[in-house]
Amino acid sequence: MTPTERSAPAEAPDDGLPVPVRGDGAGVRIAVIDSGVDPSHPWVVDGQLSHLRLERDGKAYRVVEDRGGDQSGHGTACAGIIHRMVPAASIVSLRALGPDGRCSRSALITALQYCVKERFGVVNLSLGIDIPRKMPLKVADQRPILSLYELADVASTVGVVLVASGPNVAQFRTYPGRFKALIGVGRGNFAELSTLRSVRNQDHELLAPGTDVVAPALGGGERRWTGTSFACPFVTGHVARILAARPGLPIESVKASLHAIAAQQQAGQAPPKEPS
Repeated sequence: MTPTERSAPAEAPDDGLPVPVRGDGAGVRIAVIDSGVDPSHPWVVDGQLSHLRLERDGKAYRVVEDRGGDQSGHGTACAGIIHRMVPAASIVSLRALGPDGRCSRSALITALQYCVKERFGVVNLSLGIDIPRKMPLKVADQRPILSLYELADVASTVGVVLVASGPNVAQFRTYPGRFKALIGVGRGNFAELSTLRSVRNQDHELLAPGTDVVAPALGGGERRWTGTSFACPFVTGHVARILAARPGLPIESVKASLHAIAAQQQAGQAPPKEPS
């Protein structure tokens, strides 16, 4: 734990009841804005998976249907983690990143606008804009970051839960992961892959497994991945389990439920039974 981090007391769900979850995520639609997903990979081949991509439209972008595919493996790894956690949830891959793992800021904004408009239950954002922590925002950074901030607020208002990765390096701050209207995620080194820890700071509010995580690799195999990108889909999976049991739950109650799960785990309590 760095000097800027602190363990936070967990909040109970608004109604004071144990956190209800449905482990398979049935009925929840999850968007994964990333590098695409290989639909033939064994980790996802049996899932409810569909594909979209961003396409240039003059100087702007538009969202169009896609056949799937992933040239970097990043998106397949994230989708694979989510599918293993919530196999009955539907996953929509929106390919925004190129083979080099990058996309323009306007592309990211367009992808997020689409997901909010389509009212996905959860949006996984294992990506972001990294800014050196000691540098002030440049004028060129201010407009896209403000647009993302406003989108995060709109998403929260309309009931779309955004889950975004925090920085991998302490010298950077990452947007949109640090916005309080969404759920920012840092990485920890946990043997149990369902682990959550409440650690609130400027960059995130939860830690999830993100060190040497086994997940899909290109070519149909597996590899170990490290980074907040791979902690983020574990939290997305937890959110989907909560929303499957309590559809329409406001994001503040979703956050409270996540912190309550973290508190239960740290207290050594068994997870609540899933509804039959």
